[in-house]
Amino acid sequence: MSLTKRLIILAGLIGLMFYNASVEQLWATIVDYQLNWYKLGVPLAWGLILGALVNLVALQQLQKWLEPLTFIAASLITLGLTGAAAVYAAHQQGSLILPPLSITAVGLGIYLFVYSYARFAAHKRDDNSAKEKKES
Repeated sequence: MSLTKRLIILAGLIGLMFYNASVEQLWATIVDYQLNWYKLGVPLAWGLILGALVNLVALQQLQKWLEPLTFIAASLITLGLTGAAAVYAAHQQGSLILPPLSITAVGLGIYLFVYSYARFAAHKRDDNSAKEKKES
C-alpha cells in the first residue's frame, strides 16, 4: 500500500474523532478560534499568494519539500472532510462543521501553495528554455 493511501486512511480515522465531540465542545472551539464561514477562504488565498511569492523570490530549496507538503495537504483535507461528515452525521447542524472545515481549508491552502509554486516554476523554466533557444 502506498504512503498516500496510508496517510489518507489514518487521517480519515482521526477525523472520525469529531464524531465524539459534543455540541458544547464544538461551539467552544468555534468561539475560541473565532471561526466563521468567511475565514474558510483565507488559507486558500494565502496559499496561492505565498506560493507565487516564494517562487518569484527564487527559493529553489523548497523544491524538495513539495512532495511532503502534498502528503500533509492530502491528510489535512481528508481529516477535515471526514470530521465534517462525522459532525454533521452526529449533530445534524450545519453550523457545527466549521472546526473540521477550517482544517480542510488549511490543507487546501497548503496544496494551493504547492500548486502555485510548481506552476510558476514550470512557467519560469519554459520562459528560460525559450530564451535559450532564441539565443542559439
